Amino acid sequence: MRDGNMRPDGLTLVPWYQGKALAWDVTVVDTLAQTYLQSSTNQVGYASNQAEEKKRRKYEELEGRYLFCPVGFETYGVFGNEARELVEKIGKKVAARTGEPRSLSFLKQKISIEIQRGNAACVFGTFVHSRGLEEIYSILDLKKNDASLV
Repeated sequence: MRDGNMRPDGLTLVPWYQGKALAWDVTVVDTLAQTYLQSSTNQVGYASNQAEEKKRRKYEELEGRYLFCPVGFETYGVFGNEARELVEKIGKKVAARTGEPRSLSFLKQKISIEIQRGNAACVFGTFVHSRGLEEIYSILDLKKNDASLV
């Protein structure tokens, strides 16, 4: 699978459909990025669908040998069309295998939590030096002590 610059995020070890393995590549795009901002306000899922389309073009050479699924999410949690379809298929397969009817719901919740964790990591990555949340407490202390801020 090391053809050129193609390094998908995953590949099934057993055939997924029609005797072919499934390869996928996940992208989480920033909904508020300048390139998506105007279109995202008019069309829900625009950024994630655009990301999926870019991935599809990048991996189009795999189509004959593998089933390829681009998986796009937005930082505010919107699933791209292909991501939604794949997650629903996986959730249904897990439910059928385990007998747990809430499997799809659990899977969607887990994905949403992971996106939130990624968002939090991005925010915390902007702090110059962080030993915890001490910075927040010092900002709150300044506001208490400075009457002009109130």
